[in-house]
Amino acid sequence: MAGLIGQNFGRYQILELLGEGGMATVYKAYDTRLEREVAIKVIRREAFPPDEMEMILKRFEREAKSLGRLSHPNIVGVIDYGEHEGSPYLVMVYLSGGTLKDQLGKPMPWQQAIQLLLPIAQALDYVHDHNIINRDVKPSNILMTEKGQPMLTDFGLVKLFGEHDKDSTSLTSSGTGLGTPDYMAPEQWTGEPTAQSDLYSLGVVLYEMVTGHRPYTADTPAGVLLKQATESLPLPKQYIPDLPKDVESVLLRVLAREPGDRYPNMHVFIDELQNLLAGREVLASTFKTKRLREQMTGKVERSRPAASSSNPQPVPQKKAFPTLIIAAVGALVILFACGGGGYWLMTSNPGLFSAVPTPTKQVQVLPSPTEIPPTQTSTKPVTSTTAPTEEVSTPTEPPVPVEINDGKNIPMRLVPAGEFTMGSDDTGDVSSRPAHQVYVDAFYIDKFEVTNEMYDACVYAVECRKPQQAGSVTRNTYFANPVFVKFPVLYIDWKMANAYCEWRGARLPTEAEWEKAARGTDARLYPWGNEDPDCSLANRAGCVADTTPVDQHENGESIYGIYGMSGNVWEWTSSLFRPYPYDATDGREDPDALGERIARGGSWHVFGGNGGNVRADTRFKLDPGYYGAYVGFRCVVSK
Repeated sequence: MAGLIGQNFGRYQILELLGEGGMATVYKAYDTRLEREVAIKVIRREAFPPDEMEMILKRFEREAKSLGRLSHPNIVGVIDYGEHEGSPYLVMVYLSGGTLKDQLGKPMPWQQAIQLLLPIAQALDYVHDHNIINRDVKPSNILMTEKGQPMLTDFGLVKLFGEHDKDSTSLTSSGTGLGTPDYMAPEQWTGEPTAQSDLYSLGVVLYEMVTGHRPYTADTPAGVLLKQATESLPLPKQYIPDLPKDVESVLLRVLAREPGDRYPNMHVFIDELQNLLAGREVLASTFKTKRLREQMTGKVERSRPAASSSNPQPVPQKKAFPTLIIAAVGALVILFACGGGGYWLMTSNPGLFSAVPTPTKQVQVLPSPTEIPPTQTSTKPVTSTTAPTEEVSTPTEPPVPVEINDGKNIPMRLVPAGEFTMGSDDTGDVSSRPAHQVYVDAFYIDKFEVTNEMYDACVYAVECRKPQQAGSVTRNTYFANPVFVKFPVLYIDWKMANAYCEWRGARLPTEAEWEKAARGTDARLYPWGNEDPDCSLANRAGCVADTTPVDQHENGESIYGIYGMSGNVWEWTSSLFRPYPYDATDGREDPDALGERIARGGSWHVFGGNGGNVRADTRFKLDPGYYGAYVGFRCVVSK
């Protein structure tokens, strides 16, 4: 298919060959409309029987539309699909940083390996929540950005060809839809993969990163399968003698032969990796992993404290694996004897999908940071361990977590209960006068403004309406463009923002809550202090002339560790406009009342009235039906 170089696939001009596998060929191309480089994966028609191509094209279109809805910062986004001379193709974001495979071949520090792999685990957790299994997690399918950020790729193609439905014939029998042998979970060989198969494959990748070796290798797929069935997992310490015992225990558990002996889901595995990095107790120190180690070494270990009951051990599944493996090995021997081994050259095989049960996810409470609490005079506060000093809980009470992840895995920061100064006497905004003391109860508020990615999850769940427009001021495509997943969602009116927060089990902040989260208790003018804003502190007028990523201005975060409360986009609050002093009982929080609602925080654009003012005390009245390129929002939950 090298003859395609120089041809045009509609608006895409093929530039060069990037890679070729048994089922598809990947090219670098140029998008002449948006003037950017992209990657195009073209299905090889010759790989499939001609009488099945019509079915393949129909399923390809259906699945491409579904996969295009996946929006995660560590997944290479599908941005278009089409057909060229009868061959279907997918268009994806082009990444020039190579693959994780390029970095392997020798051991790397286990901390570095975990930090590098955590974003991929989070991406897999996301797709599992969307009832999808990848089935081909491997280093060559983990691409790297120019800044070294890992991105998971190869989604969607094999599902098109590997599943039964009433209108199609499965092609898995030809050997094209199983995966890559060295990284496949044992149950995957017998056609019974689950989300834990991805867990196993990710464990193989981590094992290889830490030790410099894959657990099982052989000259043929049948040889890999036979080793998995008959040989114990080589202990990581035989390659890295000083590897911490807990790290080895985690690898042993994630690579357990039986799915029921592994972690119950990807989310628990993520917690385990974070526990390793933080030096905390890990689930893998429980009896079950001890037993696996004892079987391999013949040494009996002393008991260790049991893992938390909040993460119970999974019930082991019926251990039918050895019998199935023996049968599978026999089938492979016959396959190779008949000359079918060529079908197993799958090292660049695209990912394989199937439906899986949605994992049950609990609200995650993160540990408090250990830095010293900020002083009231600092202009760039350090993240505090609990609340600021005047609001610390009594020593006899358990510590309150500074940061949590809610049920949708959105990070939220604690704002403690107490009084603060609301409004100012020296402001040009008459509606912000006079300064007065207001008490608010403790609450958690989103660490970042709601992003396109966050909001799209609600749209995908059919609980939210799509934004009123898909672009931004300078971008034709914005909401559905994977380049802008971490940017604030736009064109959302007050009711749409309210509906999104309710979907998360949250609500819009009151005007008083928002101002305290931005100002703290020292009556500062801006989240970072009293220093006038520049473009390093906030995306204000004169900086970018459009939105920026919600996590970009670290130097401008508030005393509570909250980003973006000055500039970028105005943020809806739940409050009706009422003159000061603030009185929460005067009807301003009535969700059904008619009238203008208050937005806070300023934006990147000088937008009517006080539109260019990014002070934390500035109020902006908006009709609740308004939507535009300058207004977003965030959510809160009461503590």
